[in-house]
Amino acid sequence: ISQRKGLSVYVAAVFIVGTICGSGILALPRAMCNTNTTGLVLLVVCGLISAYTGSILGKCWTVLRMRYPEYEKQYISDPYPTIGFRAAGNLGKNATRICIIATLYGGATVFLLLIAGNISNLLESLGHVQMHACYWILIVAGFLTPFTFLGTPKDFWQAAIMAAVTTSVGGTIATVALIVVGCDRSPASHANPSFAGFFGAFGTILFAFGGASVFPTIQVDMKQPEKFPKSVVIGIVSVLLTYLPICVAGFVVIGDNMTHDNILDELSKTWMLYCVIILITSHLLMAFLIVVNPINQDLEGFFKIPDKFSIKRCIIRTCVMASMLFIALSIPHFGVILSLVGGTTITATNFIFPPLFYLMLARQHAASDAPGELPNFGETTFYTAKILLVEIILVGLFGGVASTYSVITSLATGSSGFTVPCY
Repeated sequence: ISQRKGLSVYVAAVFIVGTICGSGILALPRAMCNTNTTGLVLLVVCGLISAYTGSILGKCWTVLRMRYPEYEKQYISDPYPTIGFRAAGNLGKNATRICIIATLYGGATVFLLLIAGNISNLLESLGHVQMHACYWILIVAGFLTPFTFLGTPKDFWQAAIMAAVTTSVGGTIATVALIVVGCDRSPASHANPSFAGFFGAFGTILFAFGGASVFPTIQVDMKQPEKFPKSVVIGIVSVLLTYLPICVAGFVVIGDNMTHDNILDELSKTWMLYCVIILITSHLLMAFLIVVNPINQDLEGFFKIPDKFSIKRCIIRTCVMASMLFIALSIPHFGVILSLVGGTTITATNFIFPPLFYLMLARQHAASDAPGELPNFGETTFYTAKILLVEIILVGLFGGVASTYSVITSLATGSSGFTVPCY
């Protein structure tokens, strides 16, 4: 497979960190407190599984590039649905597209709510401006819209680097701030987790690693797409190492006394909190551009809009932004969205589809099943991994269903704290 212009292995890994790591830092400490010590184990396990399934998804695209030369010669705006189509026909393509759009819309909504909330809290804490977060959602959406007109990830790689750096530094400062808070508190208590609390937290953990929807879009822009599995492992492990310190600190210092979904609301109003808010908000602004890009590309491919800057591109992407703004104004409690998306569409795109599509592609041995060159999977290695892939699918199904059930139950009983829309 020939080299070409695009992202390197390490820049692609930075994109993964910039895409995933952000909202997880803010929401995971509360999830850890809802799951006791098992949450920390679950966090590590989900991170490692995400790294494995992400690399499997990368191998799926490599298989398609070997079998279908046209995918090497022309730009593919919807690589993940394309993988689904070649593995499972129109059903796989449509299911993948629906899950990706729902995941990214949910993620973008969470980002808008977090950005608006952080800006509002920062300015109010400094004592200068008192404006409801709902108005900040409008301002942030208007500010971000022109930047969404940028083409593909390779056109704004600087955003990924900024997102990765800001969230790493912000997470470190937030961890230190939690330790400082702990010096003035008595030891935290930890109750046994309930079913709803545990699986609601499980959905949050899944969301925290929910970047697979964007992975193929990043892979397509690489110089050597076949090396993307290496980028995934580097990226996910880096994300996990960023999550663990603040999760452990929140669990040890605050424990059951944590009452907010956002860990920043638990910190004292000091210079450290202000620095963390600025850094994490900067990350979310950059990550938003990365997350919304696959939706824009997919819609442009559907409407056959050329892959270049044009009025049609601006119209489509403005409409996408307007629809996300409406969702953000309609659902003011980001914790509910985060758990619900994590337990449904992210479970599908991260844990179910990659191993399932890989198994389906591996069964296409005949030329009639897979025109073009057939890759060498390595029979012994494949059949050894097959059991693991099936187990991941089953665990994803069980965890996703249980997490979704717990979130819906919390909504029905009113325990989620759901509030009225902005309007």
